[in-house]
Amino acid sequence: MPPKSKGKGRKGVKQQQKSNIAESQAEEKYRKAAPEVDMLNEHLVPWRDMTWPAKADNEGLKRRLWDLEKALEQAREDKRDIHEEMTRQYQELQKQTAAHSQRLEAKVKSLQEQLATRLRESQQTQEIATQALAERDRTIAQLQGRLDAMEREYEKTLHGSLDLVLAKMAEASQHWEEVGMTITMEHKERLQEFGLNPLEI
Repeated sequence: MPPKSKGKGRKGVKQQQKSNIAESQAEEKYRKAAPEVDMLNEHLVPWRDMTWPAKADNEGLKRRLWDLEKALEQAREDKRDIHEEMTRQYQELQKQTAAHSQRLEAKVKSLQEQLATRLRESQQTQEIATQALAERDRTIAQLQGRLDAMEREYEKTLHGSLDLVLAKMAEASQHWEEVGMTITMEHKERLQEFGLNPLEI
């Protein structure tokens, strides 16, 4: 404790003097009022007997109030502890939920990228297959066109060759007929030279 100042000390002396005077006056008044006080005390005895249980009840109420205040304080502490624990658990749950959400978002993003890659690959494969089918159809059409042209050319050549062979055969047949007629006439002439009739032979 810091030392008291001098001003406060003087004030305390004055107050002590006033207190002494007041005590003297009070003692004087007490001596004058003592008979009345005794009389009043006699009247207050029954009331005093009634106040002791009241005081006891008051003490009990004070103890009860103190117990209730302690219980209330304990309940407040428990509530505060429960609130802090619930807050901690809620924050931990939020962290876990956020982490789980981030993992799910990353997984969804990865799956979306994989799906996009598969779609691109599928589209490319479909385009390649379409191009291959178109190329095959063009090749088949070209080969069919060549085959048709070769068939027409073959038929044309075949017909031309047949016509030429037939013409040569007709020419040869006519030639051999003429040769046969010539030989026949020569034989007839020779037979007639020998005096023979060809019809009789």
